[in-house]
Amino acid sequence: MRCPYGPRVSVIAKRSGHGEPGVPALVPRPTVAWSPERSSRRLLRWLDHRRDVVVAPVGGAIVLAVLAPPHDRARAALLGVCALAGGAVLARRVVAQAALLPLMRHAFPLIGPALGVAVLAIVAALTGTPDLEPLDLLACAGASAFLAQPWAGLFGAPAPGTMRAAFIGSPSAATRLAKALGAGGSHQLVLTGWVSCSETPLVPGAPPALGRLGELARIVTDNDIDLLVMGAEAPRLSVFAEVTDSCLALPVRLLELASLFEEVFGHVPTAEINASWFQCLADPQARTPAAPVKRLLDVTGAALVLLLALPLLGVLILLVRRDGGQAIFTQVRIGEGGRPFRLHKLRTMRLEAGASAQWACADDPRITRVGGLMRRTHLDELPQLVNVLRGEMSLVGPRPEQPQFVDRLEQMLPFYQRRHLMRPGITGWAQIRCGYAGSDIGSAWKLCHDLYYAKHRSTAVDLLILCETLATLFFRREPVMHPENVAFVLADER
Repeated sequence: MRCPYGPRVSVIAKRSGHGEPGVPALVPRPTVAWSPERSSRRLLRWLDHRRDVVVAPVGGAIVLAVLAPPHDRARAALLGVCALAGGAVLARRVVAQAALLPLMRHAFPLIGPALGVAVLAIVAALTGTPDLEPLDLLACAGASAFLAQPWAGLFGAPAPGTMRAAFIGSPSAATRLAKALGAGGSHQLVLTGWVSCSETPLVPGAPPALGRLGELARIVTDNDIDLLVMGAEAPRLSVFAEVTDSCLALPVRLLELASLFEEVFGHVPTAEINASWFQCLADPQARTPAAPVKRLLDVTGAALVLLLALPLLGVLILLVRRDGGQAIFTQVRIGEGGRPFRLHKLRTMRLEAGASAQWACADDPRITRVGGLMRRTHLDELPQLVNVLRGEMSLVGPRPEQPQFVDRLEQMLPFYQRRHLMRPGITGWAQIRCGYAGSDIGSAWKLCHDLYYAKHRSTAVDLLILCETLATLFFRREPVMHPENVAFVLADER
Protein backbone atom coordinates (compact mmCIF):
# COMPACT_ATOMS: atom_id res chain seq x y z
CA MET A 1 0.00 0.00 0.00
CA ARG A 2 1.41 3.37 -0.98
CA CYS A 3 1.37 6.39 1.37
CA PRO A 4 -0.36 4.61 4.26
CA TYR A 5 -0.19 7.77 6.39
CA GLY A 6 -1.42 10.12 3.69
CA PRO A 7 0.26 12.09 0.87
CA ARG A 8 2.29 14.30 3.24
CA VAL A 9 3.51 11.65 5.68
CA SER A 10 6.47 9.33 5.45
CA VAL A 11 7.77 6.82 7.99
CA ILE A 12 11.17 6.70 9.65
CA ALA A 13 12.48 4.15 12.11
CA LYS A 14 12.93 5.27 15.69
CA ARG A 15 14.29 3.24 18.56
CA SER A 16 11.63 2.56 21.16
CA GLY A 17 13.65 0.77 23.82
CA HIS A 18 11.61 -2.47 23.58
CA GLY A 19 12.46 -5.81 21.95
CA GLU A 20 15.43 -8.09 22.47
CA PRO A 21 17.63 -7.39 25.47
CA GLY A 22 20.34 -4.89 24.64
CA VAL A 23 18.93 -4.22 21.17
CA PRO A 24 16.59 -1.25 20.93
CA ALA A 25 13.66 -1.99 18.68
CA LEU A 26 12.86 0.05 15.63
CA VAL A 27 9.29 1.24 15.38
CA PRO A 28 7.69 3.32 12.67
CA ARG A 29 7.03 6.93 13.56
CA PRO A 30 5.15 9.22 11.24
CA THR A 31 7.12 12.23 10.13
CA VAL A 32 5.54 15.01 8.16
CA ALA A 33 6.98 16.31 4.91
CA TRP A 34 5.85 19.61 3.43
CA SER A 35 3.08 19.57 0.85
CA PRO A 36 4.13 20.34 -2.77
CA GLU A 37 1.19 22.70 -3.26
CA ARG A 38 2.86 25.23 -0.96
CA SER A 39 6.03 25.39 -3.07
CA SER A 40 4.92 28.37 -5.17
CA ARG A 41 4.13 30.46 -2.10
CA ARG A 42 7.44 29.45 -0.54
CA LEU A 43 9.30 30.45 -3.70
CA LEU A 44 7.68 33.88 -3.70
CA ARG A 45 8.51 34.30 -0.02
CA TRP A 46 12.11 33.28 -0.73
CA LEU A 47 12.34 35.92 -3.45
CA ASP A 48 10.62 38.50 -1.26
CA HIS A 49 13.21 37.99 1.49
CA ARG A 50 16.02 38.45 -1.07
CA ARG A 51 14.51 41.11 -3.27
CA ASP A 52 17.21 43.63 -2.25
CA VAL A 53 20.14 41.37 -3.27
CA VAL A 54 18.54 39.56 -6.22
CA VAL A 55 15.55 41.36 -7.76
CA ALA A 56 16.65 44.97 -7.17
CA PRO A 57 20.21 44.60 -8.61
CA VAL A 58 18.86 42.82 -11.70
CA GLY A 59 16.28 45.57 -12.23
CA GLY A 60 18.90 48.30 -11.81
CA ALA A 61 21.22 46.51 -14.23
CA ILE A 62 18.46 46.34 -16.84
CA VAL A 63 17.96 50.10 -16.54
CA LEU A 64 21.71 50.62 -17.00
CA ALA A 65 21.74 48.37 -20.06
CA VAL A 66 18.89 50.33 -21.64
CA LEU A 67 20.50 53.73 -20.96
CA ALA A 68 24.09 52.78 -21.86
CA PRO A 69 25.46 53.10 -25.41
CA PRO A 70 24.84 49.98 -27.55
CA HIS A 71 28.49 48.92 -27.49
CA ASP A 72 28.68 49.18 -23.69
CA ARG A 73 25.40 47.60 -22.59
CA ALA A 74 26.70 44.19 -21.57
CA ARG A 75 29.55 45.69 -19.53
CA ALA A 76 27.22 48.21 -17.87
CA ALA A 77 24.73 45.49 -16.95
CA LEU A 78 27.41 43.20 -15.50
CA LEU A 79 29.06 45.95 -13.48
CA GLY A 80 25.65 47.18 -12.37
CA VAL A 81 24.57 43.78 -11.03
CA CYS A 82 27.85 43.32 -9.14
CA ALA A 83 27.94 46.84 -7.68
CA LEU A 84 24.27 46.94 -6.68
CA ALA A 85 24.38 43.45 -5.16
CA GLY A 86 27.54 44.37 -3.24
CA GLY A 87 25.92 47.53 -1.90
CA ALA A 88 22.83 45.55 -0.87
CA VAL A 89 24.97 42.98 0.96
CA LEU A 90 26.74 45.75 2.90
CA ALA A 91 23.44 47.44 3.74
CA ARG A 92 21.99 44.12 4.91
CA ARG A 93 24.37 44.12 7.86
CA VAL A 94 22.11 46.64 9.59
CA VAL A 95 18.76 45.89 7.95
CA ALA A 96 17.30 44.47 11.18
CA GLN A 97 18.27 47.56 13.18
CA ALA A 98 17.24 50.04 10.47
CA ALA A 99 13.76 48.52 10.31
CA LEU A 100 13.32 49.30 14.02
CA LEU A 101 14.31 52.98 13.89
CA PRO A 102 11.60 55.62 13.35
CA LEU A 103 13.44 57.68 10.72
CA MET A 104 16.13 55.46 9.22
CA ARG A 105 13.67 52.76 8.22
CA HIS A 106 12.28 55.18 5.62
CA ALA A 107 15.72 56.10 4.26
CA PHE A 108 17.26 52.65 4.50
CA PRO A 109 16.02 51.31 1.09
CA LEU A 110 18.20 53.98 -0.55
CA ILE A 111 21.43 52.98 1.24
CA GLY A 112 22.19 49.81 -0.75
CA PRO A 113 21.50 51.35 -4.20
CA ALA A 114 23.43 54.50 -3.20
CA LEU A 115 26.48 52.41 -2.25
CA GLY A 116 26.25 50.47 -5.52
CA VAL A 117 25.91 53.60 -7.63
CA ALA A 118 28.85 55.19 -5.79
CA VAL A 119 31.01 52.19 -6.71
CA LEU A 120 29.87 52.46 -10.34
CA ALA A 121 30.73 56.17 -10.39
CA ILE A 122 34.22 55.47 -8.98
CA VAL A 123 34.83 52.70 -11.54
CA ALA A 124 33.63 54.96 -14.37
CA ALA A 125 35.89 57.82 -13.19
CA LEU A 126 38.96 55.55 -12.99
CA THR A 127 38.47 53.46 -16.12
CA GLY A 128 36.11 55.50 -18.29
CA THR A 129 33.64 52.63 -18.46
CA PRO A 130 30.72 52.24 -18.36
CA ASP A 131 29.94 55.43 -20.24
CA LEU A 132 27.03 56.72 -18.15
CA GLU A 133 25.70 60.14 -17.27
CA PRO A 134 24.81 61.16 -13.68
CA LEU A 135 21.11 60.99 -14.58
CA ASP A 136 21.61 57.41 -15.76
CA LEU A 137 23.09 56.44 -12.39
CA LEU A 138 20.26 58.24 -10.62
CA ALA A 139 17.68 56.31 -12.66
CA CYS A 140 19.48 53.06 -11.83
CA ALA A 141 19.46 53.84 -8.11
CA GLY A 142 15.78 54.79 -8.24
CA ALA A 143 14.75 51.60 -10.02
CA SER A 144 16.79 49.44 -7.64
CA ALA A 145 15.36 51.18 -4.56
CA PHE A 146 11.81 50.78 -5.91
CA LEU A 147 12.23 47.06 -6.55
CA ALA A 148 13.75 46.59 -3.08
CA GLN A 149 10.49 47.66 -1.43
CA PRO A 150 8.32 44.95 0.24
CA TRP A 151 5.92 43.30 -2.16
CA ALA A 152 3.12 43.29 0.44
CA GLY A 153 0.76 40.86 -1.22
CA LEU A 154 1.69 41.57 -4.86
CA PHE A 155 1.62 38.57 -7.19
CA GLY A 156 0.60 36.26 -4.37
CA ALA A 157 3.48 37.21 -2.07
CA PRO A 158 2.62 37.10 1.64
CA ALA A 159 1.27 40.34 3.03
CA PRO A 160 2.53 41.75 6.36
CA GLY A 161 1.27 39.78 9.31
CA THR A 162 0.92 36.46 7.48
CA MET A 163 3.95 34.81 9.09
CA ARG A 164 2.29 32.41 11.49
CA ALA A 165 3.80 31.53 14.87
CA ALA A 166 3.02 29.00 17.57
CA PHE A 167 4.18 29.41 21.17
CA ILE A 168 5.58 26.44 23.08
CA GLY A 169 5.06 26.91 26.81
CA SER A 170 2.43 27.89 29.31
CA PRO A 171 -0.85 29.59 28.33
CA SER A 172 -0.11 32.53 30.66
CA ALA A 173 3.16 33.24 28.82
CA ALA A 174 1.37 32.83 25.49
CA THR A 175 -1.21 35.37 26.63
CA ARG A 176 1.52 37.85 27.58
CA LEU A 177 3.16 37.37 24.18
CA ALA A 178 -0.12 37.89 22.33
CA LYS A 179 -0.73 41.14 24.25
CA ALA A 180 2.83 42.28 23.57
CA LEU A 181 2.46 41.65 19.83
CA GLY A 182 -0.83 43.55 19.80
CA ALA A 183 0.45 46.48 21.87
CA GLY A 184 3.71 46.70 19.94
CA GLY A 185 1.93 46.96 16.62
CA SER A 186 4.01 44.18 15.11
CA HIS A 187 3.17 43.47 11.46
CA GLN A 188 5.64 40.64 11.08
CA LEU A 189 3.75 37.67 12.51
CA VAL A 190 0.48 36.40 13.90
CA LEU A 191 0.36 34.21 17.01
CA THR A 192 -1.81 31.27 15.95
CA GLY A 193 -1.92 29.53 19.34
CA TRP A 194 0.13 27.68 21.92
CA VAL A 195 1.52 24.18 22.30
CA SER A 196 1.36 22.60 25.76
CA CYS A 197 4.32 20.76 27.28
CA SER A 198 2.41 19.35 30.28
CA GLU A 199 -1.03 19.22 31.84
CA THR A 200 -1.60 22.95 32.25
CA PRO A 201 -4.96 24.53 33.09
CA LEU A 202 -6.30 26.95 30.54
CA VAL A 203 -6.08 30.68 31.18
CA PRO A 204 -9.05 32.91 30.28
CA GLY A 205 -8.28 34.97 27.20
CA ALA A 206 -5.33 32.78 26.19
CA PRO A 207 -4.64 32.04 22.51
CA PRO A 208 -6.13 28.79 21.15
CA ALA A 209 -4.56 25.53 22.31
CA LEU A 210 -3.14 23.75 19.25
CA GLY A 211 -2.15 20.49 20.89
CA ARG A 212 0.64 18.83 22.84
CA LEU A 213 4.38 18.83 22.21
CA GLY A 214 4.31 15.25 20.90
CA GLU A 215 2.02 16.38 18.06
CA LEU A 216 4.33 19.15 16.91
CA ALA A 217 4.68 17.98 13.30
CA ARG A 218 0.91 17.71 12.85
CA ILE A 219 0.42 21.13 14.45
CA VAL A 220 2.94 22.73 12.09
CA THR A 221 1.37 21.29 8.93
CA ASP A 222 -2.29 21.67 9.92
CA ASN A 223 -1.86 25.31 10.96
CA ASP A 224 0.74 26.30 8.34
CA ILE A 225 3.19 27.40 11.05
CA ASP A 226 6.30 29.31 9.96
CA LEU A 227 7.85 29.95 13.38
CA LEU A 228 7.95 28.05 16.67
CA VAL A 229 8.60 30.25 19.71
CA MET A 230 9.96 28.48 22.79
CA GLY A 231 9.15 30.10 26.13
CA ALA A 232 11.53 30.28 29.07
CA GLU A 233 9.55 27.70 31.07
CA ALA A 234 9.42 25.11 28.26
CA PRO A 235 11.60 21.98 28.72
CA ARG A 236 14.40 22.81 26.30
CA LEU A 237 15.76 19.30 25.76
CA SER A 238 12.29 17.88 25.15
CA VAL A 239 11.49 20.63 22.65
CA PHE A 240 14.79 20.17 20.82
CA ALA A 241 14.29 16.40 20.72
CA GLU A 242 10.78 16.72 19.28
CA VAL A 243 11.88 19.24 16.67
CA THR A 244 14.81 17.10 15.53
CA ASP A 245 12.67 13.94 15.49
CA SER A 246 9.70 15.24 13.53
CA CYS A 247 10.22 18.75 12.13
CA LEU A 248 13.63 18.81 10.44
CA ALA A 249 11.99 18.14 7.07
CA LEU A 250 9.54 21.03 7.52
CA PRO A 251 10.23 24.67 6.58
CA VAL A 252 9.67 25.88 10.12
CA ARG A 253 12.10 27.74 12.38
CA LEU A 254 12.55 27.36 16.13
CA LEU A 255 13.29 30.52 18.09
CA GLU A 256 13.55 31.31 21.78
CA LEU A 257 11.34 34.04 23.20
CA ALA A 258 14.24 36.42 23.90
CA SER A 259 15.46 36.09 20.30
CA LEU A 260 11.95 36.76 19.01
CA PHE A 261 11.80 40.01 20.98
CA GLU A 262 15.16 41.02 19.57
CA GLU A 263 13.99 40.45 16.00
CA VAL A 264 10.50 41.92 16.29
CA PHE A 265 10.86 44.67 18.92
CA GLY A 266 14.59 45.46 19.07
CA HIS A 267 15.10 44.81 22.78
CA VAL A 268 15.73 41.96 25.21
CA PRO A 269 12.91 40.89 27.60
CA THR A 270 14.99 40.99 30.79
CA ALA A 271 12.31 39.18 32.83
CA GLU A 272 12.50 36.19 30.46
CA ILE A 273 16.27 35.64 30.39
CA ASN A 274 18.81 34.17 32.77
CA ALA A 275 22.60 34.10 32.96
CA SER A 276 22.80 31.72 29.97
CA TRP A 277 21.69 34.57 27.67
CA PHE A 278 25.03 36.27 28.21
CA GLN A 279 26.92 33.49 26.47
CA CYS A 280 26.66 35.72 23.39
CA LEU A 281 28.99 38.16 25.19
CA ALA A 282 31.39 35.49 26.51
CA ASP A 283 33.78 36.13 23.64
CA PRO A 284 36.40 38.91 23.71
CA GLN A 285 35.71 39.58 20.03
CA ALA A 286 32.00 40.02 20.78
CA ARG A 287 32.65 42.34 23.73
CA THR A 288 34.95 44.69 21.83
CA PRO A 289 34.00 44.56 18.13
CA ALA A 290 36.37 46.66 16.00
CA ALA A 291 37.56 48.59 19.07
CA PRO A 292 40.28 50.52 17.21
CA VAL A 293 37.80 51.50 14.48
CA LYS A 294 35.25 52.58 17.08
CA ARG A 295 37.83 54.69 18.91
CA LEU A 296 38.97 56.26 15.63
CA LEU A 297 35.35 57.08 14.81
CA ASP A 298 34.88 58.61 18.27
CA VAL A 299 37.98 60.82 18.14
CA THR A 300 37.47 61.92 14.54
CA GLY A 301 33.76 62.60 14.95
CA ALA A 302 34.10 64.38 18.31
CA ALA A 303 36.98 66.58 17.14
CA LEU A 304 35.22 67.53 13.90
CA VAL A 305 31.87 68.33 15.54
CA LEU A 306 33.54 70.25 18.38
CA LEU A 307 35.56 72.32 15.92
CA LEU A 308 32.49 73.17 13.81
CA ALA A 309 30.31 73.87 16.85
CA LEU A 310 32.73 76.15 18.72
CA PRO A 311 31.02 79.42 17.60
CA LEU A 312 27.58 78.01 18.46
CA LEU A 313 28.88 76.72 21.79
CA GLY A 314 30.13 80.21 22.67
CA VAL A 315 26.69 81.72 21.93
CA LEU A 316 24.94 79.07 24.03
CA ILE A 317 27.28 79.67 26.95
CA LEU A 318 26.43 83.40 26.87
CA LEU A 319 22.69 82.65 26.79
CA VAL A 320 22.92 80.26 29.73
CA ARG A 321 25.00 82.68 31.80
CA ARG A 322 22.28 85.33 31.50
CA ASP A 323 20.50 83.43 34.29
CA GLY A 324 23.63 83.72 36.45
CA GLY A 325 25.91 80.96 37.60
CA GLN A 326 28.08 78.60 35.64
CA ALA A 327 27.13 77.69 32.07
CA ILE A 328 28.85 74.28 32.18
CA PHE A 329 27.19 71.77 34.49
CA THR A 330 29.40 69.00 35.89
CA GLN A 331 28.07 65.81 37.44
CA VAL A 332 29.56 62.49 38.53
CA ARG A 333 28.42 59.53 36.43
CA ILE A 334 29.31 55.84 36.31
CA GLY A 335 31.26 54.76 33.25
CA GLU A 336 32.87 51.66 31.80
CA GLY A 337 33.80 49.04 34.36
CA GLY A 338 31.81 50.87 37.05
CA ARG A 339 34.42 53.66 37.23
CA PRO A 340 33.08 57.15 38.08
CA PHE A 341 33.93 60.16 35.91
CA ARG A 342 32.85 63.78 35.68
CA LEU A 343 30.38 64.43 32.85
CA HIS A 344 30.10 67.92 31.36
CA LYS A 345 27.03 69.47 29.74
CA LEU A 346 25.41 72.85 29.30
CA ARG A 347 23.17 73.76 32.23
CA THR A 348 19.50 73.42 31.25
CA MET A 349 17.85 73.77 34.68
CA ARG A 350 17.36 76.63 37.06
CA LEU A 351 20.01 77.25 39.73
CA GLU A 352 17.52 76.53 42.52
CA ALA A 353 16.84 73.07 41.12
CA GLY A 354 19.29 71.63 43.63
CA ALA A 355 22.05 69.09 43.38
CA SER A 356 20.15 66.06 44.72
CA ALA A 357 19.74 63.10 42.40
CA GLN A 358 16.33 63.29 40.71
CA TRP A 359 14.93 61.76 37.54
CA ALA A 360 14.65 64.18 34.62
CA CYS A 361 11.89 64.02 32.04
CA ALA A 362 11.06 65.82 28.81
CA ASP A 363 8.63 68.27 30.47
CA ASP A 364 10.56 68.72 33.73
CA PRO A 365 9.43 72.00 35.41
CA ARG A 366 13.02 72.73 36.48
CA ILE A 367 14.09 73.22 32.84
CA THR A 368 14.60 76.81 31.66
CA ARG A 369 13.30 78.13 28.36
CA VAL A 370 16.75 78.08 26.76
CA GLY A 371 17.39 74.71 28.40
CA GLY A 372 14.24 73.27 26.84
CA LEU A 373 15.42 74.32 23.37
CA MET A 374 18.86 72.81 23.96
CA ARG A 375 17.36 69.54 25.20
CA ARG A 376 15.05 69.21 22.21
CA THR A 377 17.99 69.72 19.84
CA HIS A 378 20.53 67.87 22.06
CA LEU A 379 22.81 70.90 22.00
CA ASP A 380 23.29 70.63 25.76
CA GLU A 381 25.35 67.50 25.06
CA LEU A 382 28.07 69.37 23.14
CA PRO A 383 30.51 69.63 26.09
CA GLN A 384 30.40 65.84 26.39
CA LEU A 385 32.52 65.71 23.25
CA VAL A 386 35.41 66.57 25.59
CA ASN A 387 34.57 63.43 27.59
CA VAL A 388 34.71 61.49 24.32
CA LEU A 389 38.14 62.87 23.45
CA ARG A 390 39.39 61.97 26.93
CA GLY A 391 38.23 58.37 26.47
CA GLU A 392 35.61 58.49 29.24
CA MET A 393 32.71 58.26 26.81
CA SER A 394 31.94 57.17 23.26
CA LEU A 395 29.73 58.73 20.63
CA VAL A 396 27.44 55.66 20.82
CA GLY A 397 26.75 53.62 23.94
CA PRO A 398 24.50 53.32 27.01
CA ARG A 399 23.66 56.53 28.82
CA PRO A 400 25.76 56.95 32.02
CA GLU A 401 23.73 57.33 35.21
CA GLN A 402 24.40 58.94 38.58
CA PRO A 403 25.92 56.75 41.32
CA GLN A 404 22.80 57.01 43.52
CA PHE A 405 20.61 55.65 40.73
CA VAL A 406 23.10 52.93 39.82
CA ASP A 407 23.25 51.59 43.39
CA ARG A 408 19.46 51.27 43.59
CA LEU A 409 19.01 49.88 40.07
CA GLU A 410 21.70 47.22 40.55
CA GLN A 411 19.74 45.91 43.55
CA MET A 412 16.41 46.02 41.70
CA LEU A 413 17.47 44.78 38.25
CA PRO A 414 19.57 41.59 38.21
CA PHE A 415 21.50 42.40 35.03
CA TYR A 416 21.88 46.16 35.34
CA GLN A 417 25.62 46.04 36.00
CA ARG A 418 26.14 44.30 32.63
CA ARG A 419 25.64 47.61 30.82
CA HIS A 420 28.93 48.77 32.36
CA LEU A 421 30.75 46.33 30.07
CA MET A 422 30.53 49.10 27.46
CA ARG A 423 31.80 52.65 27.39
CA PRO A 424 28.86 55.05 27.89
CA GLY A 425 27.80 57.19 24.97
CA ILE A 426 26.28 60.53 24.08
CA THR A 427 23.65 58.78 22.00
CA GLY A 428 22.73 55.12 21.75
CA TRP A 429 20.16 52.48 20.87
CA ALA A 430 18.21 53.08 24.08
CA GLN A 431 18.39 56.88 23.84
CA ILE A 432 16.90 57.13 20.34
CA ARG A 433 14.17 54.58 21.03
CA CYS A 434 13.19 55.30 24.64
CA GLY A 435 14.02 58.94 25.36
CA TYR A 436 14.39 59.86 29.04
CA ALA A 437 14.17 57.09 31.63
CA GLY A 438 12.23 59.20 34.15
CA SER A 439 11.71 56.34 36.65
CA ASP A 440 13.00 52.98 37.79
CA ILE A 441 10.71 51.21 35.31
CA GLY A 442 11.96 53.55 32.59
CA SER A 443 15.54 52.55 33.47
CA ALA A 444 14.56 48.87 33.29
CA TRP A 445 13.04 49.57 29.87
CA LYS A 446 16.25 51.22 28.69
CA LEU A 447 18.26 48.29 30.08
CA CYS A 448 16.35 46.01 27.67
CA HIS A 449 17.70 48.12 24.80
CA ASP A 450 21.21 48.45 26.24
CA LEU A 451 21.50 44.66 26.35
CA TYR A 452 20.29 44.48 22.75
CA TYR A 453 23.01 46.93 21.74
CA ALA A 454 25.61 44.95 23.71
CA LYS A 455 24.80 41.88 21.62
CA HIS A 456 24.40 43.51 18.20
CA ARG A 457 26.86 46.42 18.36
CA SER A 458 29.19 47.00 15.44
CA THR A 459 30.66 49.91 13.53
CA ALA A 460 27.80 49.72 11.02
CA VAL A 461 25.20 49.81 13.81
CA ASP A 462 26.99 52.78 15.40
CA LEU A 463 26.88 54.67 12.09
CA LEU A 464 23.18 53.88 11.76
CA ILE A 465 22.49 55.20 15.28
CA LEU A 466 24.46 58.38 14.56
CA CYS A 467 22.48 58.93 11.34
CA GLU A 468 19.21 58.47 13.24
CA THR A 469 20.39 60.95 15.89
CA LEU A 470 21.33 63.55 13.28
CA ALA A 471 18.01 63.03 11.48
CA THR A 472 16.10 63.95 14.64
CA LEU A 473 17.62 67.45 14.39
CA PHE A 474 15.85 68.08 11.08
CA PHE A 475 12.78 65.83 11.04
CA ARG A 476 10.01 65.24 13.51
CA ARG A 477 10.43 61.78 14.95
CA GLU A 478 7.75 59.37 16.07
CA PRO A 479 6.87 59.14 19.80
CA VAL A 480 9.38 57.20 21.90
CA MET A 481 8.85 53.51 22.49
CA HIS A 482 7.05 52.18 25.57
CA PRO A 483 7.06 48.62 26.92
CA GLU A 484 4.64 46.36 25.03
CA ASN A 485 4.09 44.47 28.27
CA VAL A 486 5.78 45.43 31.54
CA ALA A 487 5.72 41.75 32.55
CA PHE A 488 8.51 41.10 30.06
CA VAL A 489 10.59 43.89 31.60
CA LEU A 490 10.01 43.29 35.33
CA ALA A 491 9.13 39.82 36.61
CA ASP A 492 7.48 41.39 39.69
CA GLU A 493 4.83 42.98 37.44
CA ARG A 494 3.34 39.61 36.42
